[in-house]
Amino acid sequence: MGEMNVRVGCSGFAVDRKRYQEALDFVELGDTRRALPKPDKFSRMRMSAPPGFRFAMVAPEALSDPEQCEGLAGDPRGYGAMRPTPENIALLERTVAAARRLDAVVRLHTTPDLGAGPDAFDRFRALLDAVDRRDLVFAWESRGVLTAREIIRWAEKLDVLPVVDPFQDDAPDGPAGYIRIHTLMTLTGDLHAEHLEKIVERAGRHAETYVVFDTPHAFRDAVALRRLLAQGPPAPGAGPEPDAADEAVTEP
Repeated sequence: MGEMNVRVGCSGFAVDRKRYQEALDFVELGDTRRALPKPDKFSRMRMSAPPGFRFAMVAPEALSDPEQCEGLAGDPRGYGAMRPTPENIALLERTVAAARRLDAVVRLHTTPDLGAGPDAFDRFRALLDAVDRRDLVFAWESRGVLTAREIIRWAEKLDVLPVVDPFQDDAPDGPAGYIRIHTLMTLTGDLHAEHLEKIVERAGRHAETYVVFDTPHAFRDAVALRRLLAQGPPAPGAGPEPDAADEAVTEP
């Protein structure tokens, strides 16, 4: 499998932040999809995190979905579809500035409003090229009309990581990967040993991988994967860890 660095976390702080950061080394902040916080908040969050802890943040959905522009400055018609408009560019610049304060990965999320074909790609590329992305990692999750092959091809040309679900998508090889698990594999939403082993196999295709659990028992699942990565599979007959998902708190 080779040497690899796998960052494991949840979508938001699924339990008390102190407990979370003692167990895991990564979190994806989702509140940013609606509005970006004041810059000082991210600076404080970064300073209070343990050494080596890593963040990701979801870019505002208004970049892709014009229906999400309420409360934003400028012409509402200037938002959405990843177009290189003044409104989208300004919002992406603010996103980049926030990401630098957190040293965060930026996850873009696109809807069918993005479209497909050369024109849609050119608009997307023009928007990304309008901001300084140096030293930042961008990931991209597409919820639209693009095929898996098109997403991989676009991601390579745009210099972003395609976000993949290891149970649905065939992740491309490369130096880095971004995995999100949100599929309910069982009726109860539980992930079993074979599911975790599949995630490890997919993560092993990259030197560095970010893994986000957005599952009913996200914290428990993430801790189980962290343990599997560190110590190998649990002994036969070992029971699951106590479920921590019910202790969810509001994300800061």
